[in-house]
Amino acid sequence: MANPQPDDFDSLFNLEEEYYTEGYNLGVADGSRAGRIEGRLFGLEKGFEKFAAMGNLAGRNAVWEARISDQNSAATEASEYKLPKLSGGTRLQKHLQTLYALTEAETLSTENNEDSVTDFDDRLKRAEGKVKVIEKLVGEGPLTLEASQPATSGSGSAQERRQIKIKRTDAGGESSMEDFNIRHARS
Repeated sequence: MANPQPDDFDSLFNLEEEYYTEGYNLGVADGSRAGRIEGRLFGLEKGFEKFAAMGNLAGRNAVWEARISDQNSAATEASEYKLPKLSGGTRLQKHLQTLYALTEAETLSTENNEDSVTDFDDRLKRAEGKVKVIEKLVGEGPLTLEASQPATSGSGSAQERRQIKIKRTDAGGESSMEDFNIRHARS
């Protein structure tokens, strides 16, 4: 008997397995690349949110510091808007110093390792807790920001107007300040 000749249809029987393997390998490569891109974008977004929250707390600390400072009284007299002075004594000042130490930008790490992220998250949580204590001391409620972006008016202006509403919920009810028009140049 002669050697059996390879059947011309043998390659067709393996065709499904070949396409499956090729598709699987392409899918793994594409998924790996897309996963890295998506992970990077997610990390940047979450990092920005955390630093924005920390910046918000640092800004509130700066305003509270200015409201208890006596050096600010001459500048406040000349300005159109006046913030009420705060009197919390040394207890308030101690809380503000601690909040400053927690939110100081120069001491915040931007490294992407487990220890740095854990330290940042811990400082953010402690700073948020400190803000709650300070709000109770000065008799203010939490601050919430609402931003609305109206359509750009004019003939293709490179600037756009943003309307920001600041609402403060106090124990006595809700008040709001509206129509802060801030111009931002587009890059």
